[in-house]
Amino acid sequence: MCRKIWIFVLLGLLILPLAGCGTKDAKDVVSDLSKRSEDLESYISHGKMAILSGQEPQEYDVEVWYKKPGYYRVALRNLKKNTAQILLRNDEGVYVLSPSLKKSFRFQSDWPYTGGQIYIYQTLLQSIVDDQGRQFQAGKNDYRFEVVAKYPFNKQAVRQRIWLDHDLNPKKVDVLDQENDLLMTVSFDRFKPDAHFDKDAFDTQRNLQPMLSQSKQALAAVKQEKQDISSVIPGYVPDGIRLANEQTIQTPNGPVAVLRFKGEKSFTLTERRTQEIAASLPIMGKPVDLVQTVGVLLEMGDRKRLTWTYDGVDYELLGDLAESEMIKIANSLYDQPAK
Repeated sequence: MCRKIWIFVLLGLLILPLAGCGTKDAKDVVSDLSKRSEDLESYISHGKMAILSGQEPQEYDVEVWYKKPGYYRVALRNLKKNTAQILLRNDEGVYVLSPSLKKSFRFQSDWPYTGGQIYIYQTLLQSIVDDQGRQFQAGKNDYRFEVVAKYPFNKQAVRQRIWLDHDLNPKKVDVLDQENDLLMTVSFDRFKPDAHFDKDAFDTQRNLQPMLSQSKQALAAVKQEKQDISSVIPGYVPDGIRLANEQTIQTPNGPVAVLRFKGEKSFTLTERRTQEIAASLPIMGKPVDLVQTVGVLLEMGDRKRLTWTYDGVDYELLGDLAESEMIKIANSLYDQPAK
């Protein structure tokens, strides 16, 4: 009899610890995410991003470096065009760098805190923590959240699904529109917390130098191209606006195609062969994700200026349009035939 009692006691002692090891619920996981966001010292993440909202998918290789209190380095490489850009945040400001073209823009900006992207880990954590209407599902190997998508550069984005492994590391993100169609996705293949960096890892000049040998080749290729510029008409123009006139102006740096659109509102689009630009003075602006590249948006009262470089051409869009409209126009230029 005593032996049976002891067996039951031992079984009870074994069962008690197991009872506390059950699957976590949404409240527990969200609490862990909040704590991790606060305690996170550094990380390196890597993955593949696909943007599906254009005529054909655009794929990028994305690597993010982060170091507390607020240093970021995001390297984006377009897999189709094999071109790279770097978004950098350090003590001097926020930069958009195009190392192969030696182009550098510096901003006074709070990026990525108010305009984070789906490839930034903290942006994903914050979107989960902030959404009180979040949906949660615990799987055998991961946690899945469905939350509101808040991306100023993409007004079509409504919902996003976020997969985290049980160590709370990112696995995958899907961004969906109102019809539940997929707009963007990121699949992470590496996430290393508590990463160590060289002292100058977030230095601006350091991040322009690794590709200087390639920059000579890129600039030489641009100079070898025909100096003529063929204008590209946007595939999208807001209602009530039409193309009023277009002309090509000869400048000391080559020809510039100028397209003027007028109507209820107006805007001007200029196109020229890529130029070397190093904007070292801080300007009030922000980086903007476009389908094909990263743009630079400046606000000047009611007017806005959006600039970007793609496939050997520098574009500038100047007008009194909403930011979302300017981004839509810029994205509609991708793969449009030249005149």
